[in-house]
Amino acid sequence: MTSIGPVLLLIGLALLAGSQLAIALHAFTDNPLSGLLCFLVPLYVYVYARKHKVGVWLMRGWYAGVALLITGGVLSS
Repeated sequence: MTSIGPVLLLIGLALLAGSQLAIALHAFTDNPLSGLLCFLVPLYVYVYARKHKVGVWLMRGWYAGVALLITGGVLSS
């Protein structure tokens, strides 16, 4: 029987990756240079997302992924 910790870790990681990928794809549709910067420069995804309305909603998913990742890590230990 598995505990809930590893499940929350995986869900949080998937939510983080999905949100970052969605923000980067939105950046590519807006400006290819911004999309490239999202993939190459650390934390540029955060800077880009704060400027656009769609990014704000996607950042909420990113924050939820971080919360699930931390909660899963605490429950796993």
